[in-house]
Amino acid sequence: MENLDIITRALDGSALRSELISNNLANVSTPEYKRQDLDFKKALKNEINKSTNTIGLAGTNSAHITTSKFNNSLGNFNSANSNNGSYRNDGNNVDIDVEMAELAKNSIYYNVMSKRAAGHFSLLNQVIQQGGKA
Repeated sequence: MENLDIITRALDGSALRSELISNNLANVSTPEYKRQDLDFKKALKNEINKSTNTIGLAGTNSAHITTSKFNNSLGNFNSANSNNGSYRNDGNNVDIDVEMAELAKNSIYYNVMSKRAAGHFSLLNQVIQQGGKA
Protein backbone atom coordinates (compact mmCIF):
# COMPACT_ATOMS: atom_id res chain seq x y z
CA MET A 1 0.00 0.00 0.00
CA GLU A 2 1.36 3.37 -0.91
CA ASN A 3 1.90 6.15 1.61
CA LEU A 4 -0.74 8.38 0.07
CA ASP A 5 -3.32 5.57 0.22
CA ILE A 6 -2.63 5.13 3.92
CA ILE A 7 -2.85 8.86 4.56
CA THR A 8 -6.09 9.12 2.56
CA ARG A 9 -7.71 6.29 4.51
CA ALA A 10 -6.55 7.79 7.80
CA LEU A 11 -8.02 11.18 6.86
CA ASP A 12 -11.31 9.56 5.81
CA GLY A 13 -11.54 7.65 9.07
CA SER A 14 -10.66 10.69 11.14
CA ALA A 15 -13.30 12.79 9.38
CA LEU A 16 -15.93 10.11 10.01
CA ARG A 17 -14.90 9.83 13.65
CA SER A 18 -15.22 13.61 14.00
CA GLU A 19 -18.79 13.38 12.67
CA LEU A 20 -19.64 10.64 15.16
CA ILE A 21 -18.20 12.58 18.08
CA SER A 22 -20.09 15.71 16.98
CA ASN A 23 -23.27 13.65 16.79
CA ASN A 24 -22.62 12.39 20.32
CA LEU A 25 -22.22 15.95 21.56
CA ALA A 26 -25.41 17.02 19.80
CA ASN A 27 -27.30 14.22 21.55
CA VAL A 28 -25.88 14.72 25.02
CA SER A 29 -29.39 15.48 26.36
CA THR A 30 -31.29 12.86 24.35
CA PRO A 31 -32.73 10.15 26.61
CA GLU A 32 -31.63 6.57 25.81
CA TYR A 33 -29.02 7.81 23.26
CA LYS A 34 -25.93 5.60 23.13
CA ARG A 35 -22.66 7.15 22.05
CA GLN A 36 -21.13 6.06 18.79
CA ASP A 37 -17.46 5.73 18.02
CA LEU A 38 -15.17 4.02 15.62
CA ASP A 39 -11.74 2.50 15.85
CA PHE A 40 -10.51 3.51 12.41
CA LYS A 41 -6.88 2.96 13.40
CA LYS A 42 -7.67 -0.73 13.90
CA ALA A 43 -9.63 -0.86 10.63
CA LEU A 44 -6.79 0.90 8.78
CA LYS A 45 -4.24 -1.50 10.25
CA ASN A 46 -6.36 -4.46 9.10
CA GLU A 47 -6.56 -3.00 5.59
CA ILE A 48 -2.80 -2.48 5.48
CA ASN A 49 -2.19 -6.05 6.63
CA LYS A 50 -4.66 -7.40 4.05
CA SER A 51 -3.14 -5.35 1.23
CA THR A 52 0.40 -6.59 1.91
CA ASN A 53 -0.81 -10.14 1.33
CA THR A 54 -2.40 -9.44 -2.05
CA ILE A 55 -1.05 -8.44 -5.40
CA GLY A 56 -2.72 -5.47 -7.00
CA LEU A 57 -3.11 -5.54 -10.76
CA ALA A 58 -3.12 -2.35 -12.77
CA GLY A 59 -5.35 -2.20 -15.83
CA THR A 60 -4.12 -0.23 -18.81
CA ASN A 61 -7.36 -0.61 -20.72
CA SER A 62 -10.97 -0.19 -19.60
CA ALA A 63 -11.65 -3.78 -20.71
CA HIS A 64 -9.02 -5.21 -18.35
CA ILE A 65 -10.06 -6.83 -15.11
CA THR A 66 -8.45 -5.07 -12.15
CA THR A 67 -8.30 -5.80 -8.51
CA SER A 68 -8.47 -3.11 -5.91
CA LYS A 69 -6.60 -3.32 -2.66
CA PHE A 70 -9.49 -1.80 -0.75
CA ASN A 71 -12.89 -0.35 -1.08
CA ASN A 72 -12.78 3.41 -1.68
CA SER A 73 -15.92 3.90 0.37
CA LEU A 74 -15.91 4.07 4.12
CA GLY A 75 -17.67 0.74 4.29
CA ASN A 76 -14.79 -0.78 6.23
CA PHE A 77 -15.08 1.85 8.94
CA ASN A 78 -17.98 0.60 10.97
CA SER A 79 -19.41 2.85 13.61
CA ALA A 80 -20.69 1.06 16.65
CA ASN A 81 -22.83 2.02 19.56
CA SER A 82 -20.87 2.01 22.75
CA ASN A 83 -22.88 -0.12 25.13
CA ASN A 84 -20.59 0.41 28.09
CA GLY A 85 -23.52 1.25 30.30
CA SER A 86 -24.96 4.52 31.40
CA TYR A 87 -24.19 6.58 34.43
CA ARG A 88 -27.33 8.69 34.01
CA ASN A 89 -30.92 7.91 34.91
CA ASP A 90 -32.18 8.71 31.39
CA GLY A 91 -30.10 5.91 29.80
CA ASN A 92 -27.81 8.27 27.87
CA ASN A 93 -24.13 7.30 28.12
CA VAL A 94 -22.55 10.41 26.57
CA ASP A 95 -20.00 12.11 28.81
CA ILE A 96 -19.34 15.58 27.43
CA ASP A 97 -15.83 15.72 28.93
CA VAL A 98 -14.84 12.43 27.30
CA GLU A 99 -16.31 13.52 23.96
CA MET A 100 -14.47 16.87 24.03
CA ALA A 101 -11.19 15.11 24.85
CA GLU A 102 -11.74 12.61 22.02
CA LEU A 103 -12.61 15.44 19.62
CA ALA A 104 -9.40 17.28 20.52
CA LYS A 105 -7.33 14.10 20.12
CA ASN A 106 -8.98 13.37 16.78
CA SER A 107 -8.38 16.93 15.57
CA ILE A 108 -4.67 16.62 16.34
CA TYR A 109 -4.53 13.31 14.49
CA TYR A 110 -6.34 14.82 11.48
CA ASN A 111 -3.95 17.79 11.40
CA VAL A 112 -0.92 15.50 11.50
CA MET A 113 -2.27 13.39 8.64
CA SER A 114 -3.09 16.55 6.64
CA LYS A 115 0.48 17.77 7.06
CA ARG A 116 1.78 14.37 5.96
CA ALA A 117 -0.36 14.57 2.82
CA ALA A 118 0.83 18.13 2.15
CA GLY A 119 4.44 16.98 2.57
CA HIS A 120 3.85 14.15 0.11
CA PHE A 121 2.44 16.54 -2.49
CA SER A 122 5.21 19.05 -1.83
CA LEU A 123 7.79 16.36 -2.55
CA LEU A 124 6.00 15.40 -5.77
CA ASN A 125 5.85 19.06 -6.80
CA GLN A 126 9.56 19.44 -6.12
CA VAL A 127 10.38 16.43 -8.28
CA ILE A 128 8.17 17.78 -11.10
CA GLN A 129 9.68 21.27 -10.88
CA GLN A 130 13.27 20.06 -10.90
CA GLY A 131 12.65 17.37 -13.51
CA GLY A 132 15.85 15.80 -14.74
CA LYS A 133 18.10 18.54 -13.36
CA ALA A 134 20.93 17.17 -11.33
